[in-house]
Amino acid sequence: MSTATAWSDDHFIAGDVALDFANTVYRRTPEIGADLLDSAGSLTAWLHHAKLLPAPNDARDRFDAPQTALREAHRIREHFWEIFQAQKDGRELPADALAGLLDTARRGIGSDVAVGPDGSTTPLTAQGALTVLSLHGIRLALSPSSQPVRACDRCGWFFIDASRGRRRRWCSMKTCGNQAKAARYRSARP
Repeated sequence: MSTATAWSDDHFIAGDVALDFANTVYRRTPEIGADLLDSAGSLTAWLHHAKLLPAPNDARDRFDAPQTALREAHRIREHFWEIFQAQKDGRELPADALAGLLDTARRGIGSDVAVGPDGSTTPLTAQGALTVLSLHGIRLALSPSSQPVRACDRCGWFFIDASRGRRRRWCSMKTCGNQAKAARYRSARP
């Protein structure tokens, strides 16, 4: 039996909701850590915390097929990993991953998502939240920020490097940065 992840602001440090979603594993490097999206409940809770779904217990916050939605969320995350890793490395974006996101977006536009005249998107259903998430990833992939996508030196989480010198190394100073500095301090002391 899995315990739903208690999402907090510490899980939302990347500077973009698509990158935050890509970071829904305990770590990406040196090997993939525990999956923080281990149930449809944890997925729904993440979507609420990311403000992609209305208030909890709203009729629109339930997936018709929870396990199918969870599998689709995992596929979206894998596409994000491929795309953002390519961006980070300065490589051409993988066509299959981009096509997968476009397909997810195509299926939800109209029925699960409303698109305003200004291009804003509003999920009408829980499934629509995954569509909006895919659209965020597509936007970041095709119109990247002037601030580069980076990955944490310790855990591999993605983030937008908005630091002054564009040399940020860690997902968060509170976690990985502090651990790295403590390890460096311990190694310097006999």
